[in-house]
Amino acid sequence: MIGALKHRLELLIPERTEDGGGGASLVWRAGPVLWAQVQRLTSTRDFAGERVNRLRRIAATIRYRRDIALGQRVRFEDAVYEIASMEDEGEGRRLTLICEEALS
Repeated sequence: MIGALKHRLELLIPERTEDGGGGASLVWRAGPVLWAQVQRLTSTRDFAGERVNRLRRIAATIRYRRDIALGQRVRFEDAVYEIASMEDEGEGRRLTLICEEALS
């Protein structure tokens, strides 16, 4: 498995910044680098008004970590992906992240 973890991902962590007027904005800051085995999955379609967007998807298997959560994002190659689901592959050894391309 160690030789298979050859792809570099960067974990992006959401940081909420208050604007002083009762609102807030969400900024994604760089987190730790993760080494993963990445498999490209079939893309899905997202309909926005009259436009059809193709969303790329990946499955990234990493060493188990407790600080990964749904809704966080990862940067892989030229795209940013949102973690849509997570699967623990048993005994806290590996974690597979199913990620969809984030459009914004």
